[in-house]
Amino acid sequence: MNVRQTKLSACCTGVLLALLFGTVLFVSPSFADVPADSDILRWVEAALRDDERVDVSTIDVTINNGIVTLSGEVTSLAEKAYAARDAKKVRGVSGVVNELQIVPIHYYPDNDICHMVRRRILNSALIHSDNIKVACKEGRVTLSGEVSSWSERDAVMLLAYEIGGVKDVENTITVTGQPELSDEQIKNNVVTLFDLDVYLSGLPITVSVRDAVVTLAGTVENEYEKDRATRKAFQIQTRKVINNLQIKPGQSREQHNKTVLSGEKLKEAVATVLNLDGRINAGEITVTANYGHIVLGGAVSNAYEKRLAEQDAKDVVGVAWVSNNLVLHTPKRSDRFIRDDVNFNLNTDYLLDGVAIVTRVNRGVVTLSGQVHTWYQKSRAEEIAERVKGVKQVINHLRVFREGSKSDRELAKEIKNRLKWNWNTWWVRDRINVEVVNGVAILTGDVDTWSERKEAARVAFKTRGIWEVDNRLMVSGYSYKWDKWYKNVPDRYDPYFEPDKGSYRGLYNERWW
Repeated sequence: MNVRQTKLSACCTGVLLALLFGTVLFVSPSFADVPADSDILRWVEAALRDDERVDVSTIDVTINNGIVTLSGEVTSLAEKAYAARDAKKVRGVSGVVNELQIVPIHYYPDNDICHMVRRRILNSALIHSDNIKVACKEGRVTLSGEVSSWSERDAVMLLAYEIGGVKDVENTITVTGQPELSDEQIKNNVVTLFDLDVYLSGLPITVSVRDAVVTLAGTVENEYEKDRATRKAFQIQTRKVINNLQIKPGQSREQHNKTVLSGEKLKEAVATVLNLDGRINAGEITVTANYGHIVLGGAVSNAYEKRLAEQDAKDVVGVAWVSNNLVLHTPKRSDRFIRDDVNFNLNTDYLLDGVAIVTRVNRGVVTLSGQVHTWYQKSRAEEIAERVKGVKQVINHLRVFREGSKSDRELAKEIKNRLKWNWNTWWVRDRINVEVVNGVAILTGDVDTWSERKEAARVAFKTRGIWEVDNRLMVSGYSYKWDKWYKNVPDRYDPYFEPDKGSYRGLYNERWW
């Protein structure tokens, strides 16, 4: 049996994981062997078709012994990353070779690309440093200068990824000014994040640290878990992450420790994760917990931090749903400047190219109206507006034009099929019931882990034609008041490369949602 080698000790927040939660032995059943390449190929192609961020018509997929190769053309670096992420979450994929070439929709001179990147850096609510330099040659952007945190460094790079016309990004920004942590503190903090994360908890991952360089060893089931481990490790102050995790797709789930958190322990766990996330100033955030229901109170400095805090809470093992009551202490800005920046960001985002959005701003509250082509574009426009300095709230009145959608029965069947080939849900696919009513997917039944519950909701929401997910799935081993979950609260997803979230109910008739 694989066991985690790293022993947990006090993290920088002073929270002892041994006091936070108990563990129970969990054994998943063994299923069929690794699927055939032909099946994996079909599933990857279906995943790409269902992702509204990717144009599958220009992508070729080949596979050899579980290794997927993506070739062809895409319009941006972000689209290239999304395509790879889709492939990594398919059962049986052991690796992805991403040979997609960037061919932007529009040609922009290098000076214009530099201007777009610089302006979006300056108006970003997440980036505080003013010592960032941008250079561009033949569409390839080089970032340099200094920032005060790794999260700020990553925010700059991701911003550049999303701008139309950018073909590649080299990030040479250095991180200065952070308080130094010992190797032992870094190690404990990384292990803390892993053990509290719905996707990484219980996996046989070993963490070691030397001179602020984190090394990860052990096994995971797919590329998504491997990438997620790297991203989580970088939330802690560290110079580098060496990811030596081995991928064993299709293996029967070996015995591992299943984290059980509830009540006061769950509250402390959520507070720990918020304090360890370098993207958020959690000093004024309060947390309460009741039967898996987390309530976030207090204040943050901008709307995007509010979204990140909610996502962090939802990613903690044992959290059933989150009420986000955070208020914003946003510095005042002229409504005119906010509106100009929001419009600029919307117009330069590759996913919103050619979309007509009307923006109004009143005392820092942004209202978006007009029409978009997909539910993801509606969600994306809201996220882009939230990132701008001075924005207190975004009211999303965008309407989604839908043509030739499938019936509710066809959508339910599609979700059930996708649950069968997802890397995390295929184990419990027969225990998940799916019903679709007017485009809203209702999931009932029971699963073994929180990652299965979360992934099932994601699979449903990513199905083209579904605009909201009512997740009523129960997790074995938890005595929550499940009958009080009938709330129709949409799930939100990881804003870093997984920014999907549920949408508000809109106007409905034969052609509009």
